[in-house]
Parts: sequence; C-alpha cells; structure tokens
Amino acid sequence: MRSIPNFAWLRAFESAARLENFSLAADELHLTPSAISHQVKSLETHLGRSLFVRHNRRVSLNKHGQEFYRELVPLLNQLAHLCEETQGQSSATPALTVHCAPSLAVKWLGPRLHAFMREYPDLSIHLRTDATPPDLHQATDIDCVISYGHAPRHDPRLVVESLHPEPLLPLCSPKLFASLALHQPWYLHLPLIDSTISPVSWADWFGSNGMAPPLGPRLSFDRGAMAVAAAVDQLGVTLETVRFAERELASRELLVLPAPNSRTLQREMHFFYYRNQRDTLKRVEHLRDWLLREASLTSLR
Repeated sequence: MRSIPNFAWLRAFESAARLENFSLAADELHLTPSAISHQVKSLETHLGRSLFVRHNRRVSLNKHGQEFYRELVPLLNQLAHLCEETQGQSSATPALTVHCAPSLAVKWLGPRLHAFMREYPDLSIHLRTDATPPDLHQATDIDCVISYGHAPRHDPRLVVESLHPEPLLPLCSPKLFASLALHQPWYLHLPLIDSTISPVSWADWFGSNGMAPPLGPRLSFDRGAMAVAAAVDQLGVTLETVRFAERELASRELLVLPAPNSRTLQREMHFFYYRNQRDTLKRVEHLRDWLLREASLTSLR
C-alpha cells in the first residue's frame, strides 16, 4: 500500500490528462492551476518519471503518461462503482447518456427507442442532442455519441464505428412532381434544396450522373430534418439520407425521384463512438449491438 500515491495527485493527473490543460483541470476540481501543477509534479516525483510534455498553453501525455492514464482510468471507474454499490445505489435502474446529432435523433433514433426499451426494459436512456459532437475526454458524463457527417479523428482512446452506408436520394412532394410538364427532366426544372452541413451535395449527385449542377438561387437549411420538411411543403427537391425521411416516404408525403443513370449515392453519414475502457464498453454493449442491427436494415432499403 505504501507505493500507492496520494489520491488527490491521481485525481489531478486524470483531469489534466483528459482536458490537456492544467487551468481547465483546476476549474473542474475547484483548485488553482498552481495546485494542479504541484500535485502532478508530486505524482511524477513519486513515480520517478515525467508524465506530461509541457507546451505553451496546454499539456499532453508522453509515452509513460499515456500508459499510466490508460491503466488508471478503469481502476478509478471500478472504485467509483464499488463506492456506489456499498452505498446501496446499485439497485437503481442504470442509465446510459447518449449524445446524438439532432436530425437523426428526431427522425430516426427517437421513433425507434420504444423498441430498444422493450428489448432492454432495465436500461434507461438519457438522450441529448446538439449539432456539435462533444469531446468524450472532457464530457465524462456522456457515455457515447452518434455524430453526423464525419467520424472523430483517430484516437486510440476511442472506439469508432460507422452506422453503415446510407442511401442519399432526391426526395420530392408528389404534388410538386405532378406540376412538371410531360417529359420535362425534373432535375432541370424543379427547385433544389441544399442541406448545408451534409457532406454530400447536389454537386456530388450531378457529378455522379455526369452532369454539372444547374445555376441559380436555392433554398438552404442547416438541418437535414428541416430540408425534408421543406420538401414535404413543396418548396423543392432535397437530397437527403433516407433515415431522415422514413415516415414521409412511408406516408407518401415524399417520393424518390429517378436519377438519369439509375445510380444511387451511398455514404457513411453517422458514426457511433465511445471511450475505449472496459467499463464503458460494458455499458454501451447493448445499445451498440442494437444500433448496428437497426442501421444495417436502413442501409439495405
């Protein structure tokens, strides 16, 4: 037991390593930056080696620090769970906090959650939405993230999985499509709707069909769900993933317009990621398996 360092040093190290900043760690732990620096230095002296590379305004873990952090975090999590069990809190229904991109939460994940809850009635879901995905090393109260557009940069501390390629199709109100004169190509005569944060644009669609996109003013939205709603309201044709328009397609409020060469664009649009820690892996296991199963069904449509 004598080799175990002061717990305050370990807590300061974990916070500074996760946030890569002594000042942010100080704010989190309600200490001064100099106190964090002193505690980290005491830990380094105790271990007999440096753990951080000091930069101008931030710090980063060196090789020894990375190894120590990787092994320490699961131990701290186990200690926290042990304390909860001793306090009698383990009988409470476990909760999983999920951060999801807004349009997917509203149009795809939300309508499916009742099925997940039926399959796992003892697991509570806390769903948060925001267009900007969080940094899981800082947002420790979030268990997992479903991001839109791009996967997070490579990080060995994270597990990142694609929710399968998604078809992106031209979607239009049947009434607007019926307004076309006979034999008119819809892609040259119907207004187009842009989804500004989508990684796939009309330029990609026209390029895949060997054409240049038409010029002229267009409506644009910064949420896929809003672009789908605009298409339902007959404001134009939107190019969106079918995951944002399942209900509208099923109710025939929207239809899929044909491409000149019958090609369908498919892209990886949503990514599920979580911390690469034993405790987190166990917590997200059921949701991960269910999400990948549901996503694979969507990708086949």
